[in-house]
This record gives sequence, C-alpha cells and structure tokens, in this order.
Amino acid sequence: MKRIQILLWILCLVQLTATAQTGYSDAGSRANSMGNASVTLQDVYSAQNNPAALAFVEGITAGLSIQNYFLVEGGIAAHHGVFSLPFKKQGVFGASINYFGDNTFNQTQIGIGYARKLAENVSLGLQLDYVGTKTIEVGSGSAFTFDIGILYKPTKNLTIGAKAFNPIRAKTGLVYEEELPAIINVGIAYQPSIKIFICLEAEQTIQDDLRAKGGIEYHIAEQLYLRGGYISNPSMFTTGLGVKIKELKLDLSAQFHQQLGLTPGFGLSYKF
Repeated sequence: MKRIQILLWILCLVQLTATAQTGYSDAGSRANSMGNASVTLQDVYSAQNNPAALAFVEGITAGLSIQNYFLVEGGIAAHHGVFSLPFKKQGVFGASINYFGDNTFNQTQIGIGYARKLAENVSLGLQLDYVGTKTIEVGSGSAFTFDIGILYKPTKNLTIGAKAFNPIRAKTGLVYEEELPAIINVGIAYQPSIKIFICLEAEQTIQDDLRAKGGIEYHIAEQLYLRGGYISNPSMFTTGLGVKIKELKLDLSAQFHQQLGLTPGFGLSYKF
C-alpha cells in the first residue's frame, strides 16, 4: 500500500511540474497562449491569476476555459470558471473555481477575492481559497489558504505585478501531510504600441527551480489577436489566437512539450 501511495504521488508531482503548477496562476487561454505569463494581465481571469488586477476590470464579467493536457487518454484536464463584480468606488469582487486532474488524482480550488485601487495606478488584491485534493488510493483531504497580489502601473504602457499563493504553506489534508505548493509570481508587461503587448514573468516555488515565462500578443486586426510564448523548466512553446465579437471574447491556445506533446485549450469570456 505504501509503495502504491509513493508511486501515485510521484505521478501527481510530475503532472503538476510539467504543467506549471496548473490551476494556481495560469487560468484562461489568453494566458496559456502567452507562456502562462498571467500576473500582469487585466481581465476576468485575474480572479485566479492575480486578484489585484481585478481592480482594473470594468463591468460584470464571466469566463470559462479548459485545457486537455498532452491529449492523454482518460483525460488530464484543467477547467476554470471565473467571475468579476465591480462596485463603483468600493472595489471589485471576484470568484473563481478550478478543477485539475483525472480519476487518479485531482484538485478542486474555490476562491473568493476582493481588489481595490489604492491610487489610480496601484491596486491590491486578496483571495481566500479552499483546496480539496482527492486520490484514488490515499483518499481525500482539504485545506484553506489565500493568495495576495499587487499591481502597479508606473506609466501608461508599463505594468508590474506580483502574486503570492499559499504563503502560509498550508497542507493538503491528506494522511501523509504533503504541503500545497507555495508559489511567488513576479512579472512585467510593456506595450510599445497599440497593437503589441509583451509580458515577462518569473515563477518560484519552494521545492522547484525558478521558471521563466513570457509571451507576446499582436493585435493583427480589429477583432483578431495572435499570440505566442515560451515557458522554461520544463521547456514549452505556446501559441494561440483570440477573437473579440462585441462583448464576447473567444480564445484558443496550444502548448508544445518536446516529449509529452500537445496541450490544446479553449476559453471564452463575456462582459454583461
């Protein structure tokens, strides 16, 4: 039994490492197509990626996205649902739910967050999280933690963002007391023109080496966006496109791992 538990957990860790700690800071196909560099992006998926960026999201907005990891038979997938609700000068409330895994190992995270501008160009956000973990052999466990973020715009074209997930190092609640990952993301974004957006990000966990993530978005036409990016450790190239039809946004993404193959993704969001 102990041997099965060890092998199962190694498999889970490999899955999480290969997918950039999926579920904690890479929601939305826009981010997925730009190397998962999401901490500076300001859209409804900030409810998951950086709660501070929600302060710059206008209007009631909802979004859904899904990734099918490496087209594995049996379906290792990540599903994200996000929602933002602005209250005039009182800030923005956000909610997120994501599910990652398969019938062997899966995690569900539910978050409720709040973001507010401290000044016209600075915002702070906090999200409270419930994380449920389930394994086919070991059983299930649950934990409560939080993530906190900040976003700063020193100029109109420059954005700096940071987020910390699980700084208290909460544990999964499983019998062997494994910790949830404690993750810090720091990023910078620059928009040299109205058509080009560039973002770079560093991600650090206590257990793993530093990861570099980056992407570029090109507004090729009024309703069409082309995107590309790169993730290190493990090395993956990403690409995708976005279409905006009035208040509806549709996004497609693809991530390529040299050994494990293709991870396609699809997402949408709608501003009411």
